[in-house]
Amino acid sequence: MSVRGEHDARCRLKLAVSGILLGLCGLLPACAPPFRAPMPIRLPAGSPSAEAETADLRIRAVALVDEEAQLELFRANLLLAGLLPLHLEMTNRGDAAVELHRARVEIRDERGDRLILRTPERALRQLFDYYDVTAYRIASRAELEQAFRALAFTFKPALAPGETRRGMLFLALPGEPGPRHPPTALTLTFTALRRERSSEAFSLTLHLAIR
Repeated sequence: MSVRGEHDARCRLKLAVSGILLGLCGLLPACAPPFRAPMPIRLPAGSPSAEAETADLRIRAVALVDEEAQLELFRANLLLAGLLPLHLEMTNRGDAAVELHRARVEIRDERGDRLILRTPERALRQLFDYYDVTAYRIASRAELEQAFRALAFTFKPALAPGETRRGMLFLALPGEPGPRHPPTALTLTFTALRRERSSEAFSLTLHLAIR
């Protein structure tokens, strides 16, 4: 399919999904937000993943690039809205807590372009804006924001010895808003990681091949 043809197909998909959302608005009381944040996340088998570890910490990242799976999980195609959901898992393999709250996360694609980490609220706003969803109860949106926050990976408190923590990162794809392809590869760099009461920082880098 040509680039123009694929763009047209994606635009038709957006219109179709938007139509479904509008239809849901007609069925739900006072039009509750049609998106959702499922707990727990069930990742499709074979999703692209990468892993890296030190003596203290293991990090695993899984990219949710399957658009049908996104629709099933979130009732929205996040890629169409310019977002890439990434499932993150950290396990403390050491005997001291690992401080994450000062960690810096840098994510770049195969061209070196940076993907920006969005807060759950900002990611949800991007979905609402892209799908032009305006009819909803404020209380329902607040509940949905709370659900997205619960789904997201948290860098506080410190990761206790033996603890495994999981959650989603919502990444804004580079470029202008609108439909786009997922990157073919990602480099994720976590710096300023520290063992509790240690002045020495360490880092981890993951190389994730998507397609």
